[in-house]
This record gives sequence, structure tokens and C-alpha cells, in this order.
Amino acid sequence: MGQVYLQRFAYRDGVIKSELDQAWAEGFKAFAQAGNWGGVDRGVTHRQTYGTGWGGYVLIEVEDPDAFGRYQAYHNQKYGHVAQITWEPVFDMDRAFEETIRNSK
Repeated sequence: MGQVYLQRFAYRDGVIKSELDQAWAEGFKAFAQAGNWGGVDRGVTHRQTYGTGWGGYVLIEVEDPDAFGRYQAYHNQKYGHVAQITWEPVFDMDRAFEETIRNSK
């Protein structure tokens, strides 16, 4: 298993609807072709997208750092003008603290 990342995208204040619609069209095209929002063929696996009223979250797994770099660059080039995008590595806290919790009973 690779490194899991939580990607956050928050729509920028003042972005006009036509720009947002165009960015989503690019995203849908990338997803249809590559199976992820960054248009990379392999090395980044999409797990889930969660939407909110202000943007949303994407859960991805990264196997190849170079592919992740291309994934990030695609986002910055295609979506950066309509959304602020960040990526945070995450880990399974339940698994990491399972023994500690079990021993606390």
C-alpha cells in the first residue's frame, strides 16, 4: 500500500460560474480518461471524492512520487484559478493506536 493523501479543494471567493463549470469539465474529462482528477495513468489511485457546499475532499493513494508530482501540477494548471488545493498525508490512527486502546481497558 502506498501513502494515502487527503486532498482538499475550496472554491475561491469571487470565482464566476463559467470558470468553475469549465474547470469541472476538465476534471470530468481527466477522470473519464485516467480514473483520477489529475489525469495520470498510473501511480495515483482515486479512492473517493466527497463534496461540500464550499468544495470538498478527495482520498487518493500514491504509489509513485513522480506521478503524484504530475497529478499536483495538473491540478495547479487546470483548477488552481478556481480552487485552493492542498494535499495532506494521512495515516490510520485506529490501527496505529489499536494496541494502546486495547491495553487501556
